[in-house]
Amino acid sequence: MSTHILTGPIGSGKTYVQKILERNNFSCFCADEIVRKLYNDNNTILFIKKISPELILNNKIILENLRKLIFTNRDIMKKVENYIQPLVFEEFKNIENNSKNNKNLIFIMPIIINNNFFKKYKIIYIDTKKNIRINRIKYRQGYDDEMIKSIMEYQEAIDIYKNNNYIYIDNNSSIENLDNSIELLINKLHE
Repeated sequence: MSTHILTGPIGSGKTYVQKILERNNFSCFCADEIVRKLYNDNNTILFIKKISPELILNNKIILENLRKLIFTNRDIMKKVENYIQPLVFEEFKNIENNSKNNKNLIFIMPIIINNNFFKKYKIIYIDTKKNIRINRIKYRQGYDDEMIKSIMEYQEAIDIYKNNNYIYIDNNSSIENLDNSIELLINKLHE
C-alpha cells in the first residue's frame, strides 16, 4: 500500500483534486472532515468550553468564533492544535491500518506546523496564486477579509511543503490544465 498526503494553502483546490482522485478509485480522507466531527464530540466541546466558555452555545461550538479566536490568538491556536491534531493523526493511522489492501490511500491535510506526521508520507502539493485563493475563499461562509489575511499569513509562515514535495501541482490557469495535471498525478501514483 502507498499512502500520500495532499496539501496546499487554503483555497488552492485540494477539494477539487480529492473529488477527481475519488472518481479514480483512490480512497481519500480529509482532515477537515475529521475535525468537523470532532467539534461535535462532547469531549471536544468540554475542552473548548474550558478555553473560552463564550465559544459554546446550546452545547455546540460556535465555529466561526472559534476560527477567529484561533487565528488571532496564537496561544489558543496552540492549545486547540495540541488537542485536535493528535486525534486526527490517530484517526488517519486507524484508517491506514484498516486499509491494508488499498494501494491508493490519500490523506488531505491543510498546511500545519506539526510536520512529524507528514514525514512518513510523500507529499502532493497543490498551489495557487494568492489573489485567486482570496477570491475563492471570499465566497465561503464565515470568512471575512481579516480572517482570510490572517490564515494566509499564518500558512505562509509555516509552509515548508511548497519547496519540499514529491509532486507539485500548479493550479494557476484553466480547469483543463488542472485536470491534465491531475491525470499526470494519477499516472505517477500508479507507477
